[in-house]
Amino acid sequence: MSENKTVTTKKEKKKLSRSALVLIVGIIIIAIPVLIFIGILGISALHSGTPRDGSRFDGDLNPAITNDNVNQIKSKLEEIGNLDSVEVVLSEGQLRIFLDTNDSLSESQIDNIITNAYNTVNSVVPISTYFTAKDSKKMYDLQINVYTVAEESASRQYKLLHKNSAEETYAIDDLAHAKDPKLVAELHGDTSSSTSAETSEAETTETETTETQAQ
Repeated sequence: MSENKTVTTKKEKKKLSRSALVLIVGIIIIAIPVLIFIGILGISALHSGTPRDGSRFDGDLNPAITNDNVNQIKSKLEEIGNLDSVEVVLSEGQLRIFLDTNDSLSESQIDNIITNAYNTVNSVVPISTYFTAKDSKKMYDLQINVYTVAEESASRQYKLLHKNSAEETYAIDDLAHAKDPKLVAELHGDTSSSTSAETSEAETTETETTETQAQ
């Protein structure tokens, strides 16, 4: 009896060519950033409309000014007198105070009120503790606005005391009176006063020249 021999033919595996390998690697390299970008878009879409909690003052503003402190400051400011309204606002690392005074007050009286207001704040939340930065820690900024009439007028008084936490002391600006009236007149197109002054100066120079020639 003869044995049937089974002949098994082995198929040779085809190897990928170099160009095919380069193409596959290129597709993978391009696909990775595309997938990452699609993932970021998907995450952003899922969180769209959701508020994110956070603060640019993390680790700063310590100790913090509380609502009780704000109420104390407002109550004490109302005792100063000659005030039509008192507003104390605490937001974004800044304490802002607005004091609307009687319109009949003079500049010296406004100066006294702004000094009293500063001392009042210092008595509740000491400036050296709450409004002075230490090392790399940020602290609060302070603004005290004291003014008479809100509209612009010749009798208006408006003083602004401001202190940045990085500054050693405060400064006071006069917002009702320009430091350079001539410049303000030029910006408003009112050059009559400056023209008159220049004409007067020219006439004076011409007179002096004539007198010199006569001599």
